[in-house]
Amino acid sequence: MKFYPQDINEYFANGQVDRLIQVAESRHTLQFEQLRRLITFSCTKTLGNHLTAAVLVTGPSSSGKTTFSKRLCRLMEREGFHCTVISIDDYYLSRQEIQCRQPDAVKPDYERLEAFDVAFFQEQMVAFLKGDAIHLPRYDFKIGDRVDSGITLEPTEKDLLIIEGIHAMNPKLTEGLAFARTIGVYICPFDSYLIPGQGEITSREIRLMRRSLRDYVHRNSSIMQTLEMWPSVRAGEERYIKPMKKYADFFFNSSFEYEICILKTRIEKAIHELTEEERNQLSQYLPLELLSAFHSCENANIPEESIFNEFYR
Repeated sequence: MKFYPQDINEYFANGQVDRLIQVAESRHTLQFEQLRRLITFSCTKTLGNHLTAAVLVTGPSSSGKTTFSKRLCRLMEREGFHCTVISIDDYYLSRQEIQCRQPDAVKPDYERLEAFDVAFFQEQMVAFLKGDAIHLPRYDFKIGDRVDSGITLEPTEKDLLIIEGIHAMNPKLTEGLAFARTIGVYICPFDSYLIPGQGEITSREIRLMRRSLRDYVHRNSSIMQTLEMWPSVRAGEERYIKPMKKYADFFFNSSFEYEICILKTRIEKAIHELTEEERNQLSQYLPLELLSAFHSCENANIPEESIFNEFYR
């Protein structure tokens, strides 16, 4: 779908911003309901003395995988499942081991499957499927190694593991694991913004703005630091994530009509901290001149459960 500035700006002109947000969020609610039905229906026929199903969630950077997975977890718990979100990022090898395995690389590739401890992940899943309790790891990116998360996962009669990450749907990750059902979900903001006669703001550019703001607020990274990593992130998406689309059972569109107005306001504010040279570099990746077509919005009443909160708060 393509959004047009005149349609979005009309909500602001008429003082109906909350209505615009409601419209966008209702589209997400509908998608969650469709996915809930798919998961429930898929698992109904396999219910016996014990069920362990897995929802495999992947998608490119800043699509909202983390918040989506948490919301899906809460939704399915209301259906009687015992849900746990497992992030593949927590199964990274130590930073030192990753570098050792790529001795000729100028910069180690942290996107490739070989950067993860697949054997350990599979070992834990096999144990859990056999009925054993497992201790989930947590990856500490500051020290570059796994630590104990303090979370012990014990099998129940109706388990649903929501496994999220760039390789969640990679067949090599789940090869040989006897889940009762696996459901692949590919999440991405698929929509774009078309400014007639001027150009288009693509979903890829929306994701870059999302990531820039999230990294700035939550990871103490400047926009330029995010921009420096972006080419390698994009290369990793093309190489490792897009090929996984063929394994998806469900595509979730994480676009929001209203977000362009918030992203525009915060990006423009952050740009003031950049030098002219840095602004020129940023303009090579973002069509900054097109942002002026949209109304500015600093604050909005975003629902607590909204996926957009991953980038807004």
